[in-house]
Amino acid sequence: MRTKKAFRQAERRISEIENSISKFSQPLMSNSKWVRLIEQIVVHSDEIRRIEFKKIQSERIGELYLNEESIFEFDYWQTGFEANNSFNECLEYREIEYLIFPKVISPDTNQDLNRISAIIKNVGEFDLESNENELKLLCYK
Repeated sequence: MRTKKAFRQAERRISEIENSISKFSQPLMSNSKWVRLIEQIVVHSDEIRRIEFKKIQSERIGELYLNEESIFEFDYWQTGFEANNSFNECLEYREIEYLIFPKVISPDTNQDLNRISAIIKNVGEFDLESNENELKLLCYK
C-alpha cells in the first residue's frame, strides 16, 4: 500500500513531467513507436552500442543501457524503462526530449551512424538530425 508521502511524490513527479511537456508544441513519439524502436535497438545491439538521452526536465544527458538481453516487460515496458540508465531511475518515454547516438563510443571504437539511421528508418518515420559526430532522434518539437 502506498503511503501518503509516496502518493504526493508521484503526483509531484507527474506534474513536473506534464509542465515540462507543455513547453513543446508537438510530441513526435507514441508509446507504441517507442516499443517498436527499442525492439529493433535490442535486435541490433551489436551495432547500436551507445545511446544517450536528454530528459525534458533538465539539461543533464544520461545513457540508456540496452543490449541483446533486454526484455520487454522486464527492462522496458509499454510506457517506459526500468532503471537501466545512468541516472539509475525509472524513466517514462514521455520524459525523453531526444536520443543521441554518438559516433565515437571509445577512443578506438566508433558506431556507424548511417547504419543506425537505416535501422531506425526501417522501424518507421522519425525526426532525425545528424552531423559527423552524432545522430539525434527528436521526440518533441
